[in-house]
Amino acid sequence: MRVLVAAALLSTSGAAWAQRADDNAAREADDAFGKSVGNERVGIYNPFDVRGFSPVDAGNVRLEGLYFDQQTDLTDRLVDGSTVRVGLSAQSYPFPAPTGIADYALRRPGDKRLVSPVVVVGPYGGWSAEFDAQVPLAKDSLGVAFGAGLYRSHEHFGATPKYFSLSVAPRWTPAPGVELVAFYSRIRNTSEEPQPLVFTSGDFLPPKIARRNYYGQSWARNAGTGQNYGVTGSWTTGPWSLRAGLFRSTYDLDSGFTALFTGVDQAGRGEEILIASEGNRSASTSGEVRLARTFDEGPRRHTLTASLRGRDSQRSYGGDQVLDLGPIVIGEADPVPRPVLSFGAKSRDTIRQGTVGLAYGVNWARVGEVSVGVQKTDYRKTSAEPGRTLPASTDSPWLINATAAANLSRSIVVYAGFTRGLEESPGAPDNAVNRNDAPPAIRTRQYDAGIRWAIRPDLKLVAGVFEVTKPFYDLNPADVFEEVGTVRNRGIELSLAGTLAKGLNLVAGTVFLDPVVTGAARDRGELGRRPVAAILRNSFASLDYRFPDSGFSLDAVAESTGKRVANSENSFFVAPRAVLSLGGRYRFKAGDTPVTVRAQVGNVFDNYGFGVGGGGLIVYNLPRRLTITAAADI
Repeated sequence: MRVLVAAALLSTSGAAWAQRADDNAAREADDAFGKSVGNERVGIYNPFDVRGFSPVDAGNVRLEGLYFDQQTDLTDRLVDGSTVRVGLSAQSYPFPAPTGIADYALRRPGDKRLVSPVVVVGPYGGWSAEFDAQVPLAKDSLGVAFGAGLYRSHEHFGATPKYFSLSVAPRWTPAPGVELVAFYSRIRNTSEEPQPLVFTSGDFLPPKIARRNYYGQSWARNAGTGQNYGVTGSWTTGPWSLRAGLFRSTYDLDSGFTALFTGVDQAGRGEEILIASEGNRSASTSGEVRLARTFDEGPRRHTLTASLRGRDSQRSYGGDQVLDLGPIVIGEADPVPRPVLSFGAKSRDTIRQGTVGLAYGVNWARVGEVSVGVQKTDYRKTSAEPGRTLPASTDSPWLINATAAANLSRSIVVYAGFTRGLEESPGAPDNAVNRNDAPPAIRTRQYDAGIRWAIRPDLKLVAGVFEVTKPFYDLNPADVFEEVGTVRNRGIELSLAGTLAKGLNLVAGTVFLDPVVTGAARDRGELGRRPVAAILRNSFASLDYRFPDSGFSLDAVAESTGKRVANSENSFFVAPRAVLSLGGRYRFKAGDTPVTVRAQVGNVFDNYGFGVGGGGLIVYNLPRRLTITAAADI
């Protein structure tokens, strides 16, 4: 670790502007609907959870605002952060989507040399070392951003995975209004023990166990490589703008294991099932070309946008070996010798989709804005299982969206919107007979409306309502993952973000969710009113106070969830849970170098709780933890 940091410190010199030392998601967030900056994240939503659904699973990811079919994680060495586009923040966004959009921004080189080393110690004895650098190669026209990270993590369930990530992104601006950015990133994970997934034999929680103690098989370790690379370009001249991106995203699984502990009784006794995989692969080429033309008419600005996007993705999976390792008591390791593994033939999916869209928007200064859009998409999925080829799944719907916002006064804006989409559905959970199967794309729709009140220019309140409707996939009585009805998520979301007083910043939000399942399976009594793993309330609040004329600041984060649905019949719920985290920062200069040291204690009171996942799996929450971060901009 010291070698990495020393190399970063010596690799460049000269004046610089702040990059990592000023990372603070709470102070950069405009609302409480989801913001990440570097390693920090705030808000009630994230790219995997918006209004009860996952934008990533749905295929609603954007990179620099352009369509990106993500197959593997984006390293923070490549992206500067992400923003969840939902509600009012999606009003003027071209071609919004139900489930919201996860929009990632690339790190870009500036006009000065800069290296930012970051060292993290913790939690639970783990550590990491990162550096991000930007180097100008030709004044005002050519530069490169690059970075690397080495991670030796210690997980709350006792695992000790290792990761290495790197990225490089050259940027060329050959003429005013023209920019090209190419990028390559890679994450390699090794020695990654799978998290134990517990399924109880009845409507009760498993017993409490000592967390940070790994009780799975020590030889069952995951390893794989994820890569993302591509190029983006933009050209602007007068009222015209052209943006384009072409991306490739792949993940290759060398070895993978899923640890299931099934039929667990109230004493913790159950069966240990280990699912072994090898050689799975997912890969996608995707991109978008977008041309926009603006017209000014007095105080009104009209924008006409044409878009062409597409993807070609392939997935190879299956052939797993299921190992029944016999009875076990959860929390207590029971090592067995590694068996000889034998894998079967693979199943294969191929998806090809093309979409053409046209959107019109008008922004009337101090009055409001209106936008409408229409897209025509053509979707085709082919699947082949060992010994047979399945019928192709096709769809070619028209997708429309319309949004409007009105300025009732200088401080109050009301908004409303409607969106139809064609989105991916989550894959089958690990306890399904057809595990890893991915259903065809599904038609979805969303309505939302709300109000924003600028209490002050630096303090804004947003209140909204929404309804999202999708086909619902779940386990049937034979444990086959299939479409069993329709799910409708209605909710209320609230956000208050900004400056409460000099030096005091707040980001706070709550979503109240009312998910309802309808269809024949519910009519037959196989399902309850609400889907498994639904959380009926999620609240988040972050306070950050900077002491005047000082480099010190203190921060507090409170997170609270309502009760969670724990079985299909809705006869069992996991109780609400709340955790508090406290931290502080000290900013100073070492010579001309800005440095920030941050310490944070998560789950201060060491509250013990449980989470619920697909199929009714139970996981334990994170115990108390200390993390110390040191970052510098050299």
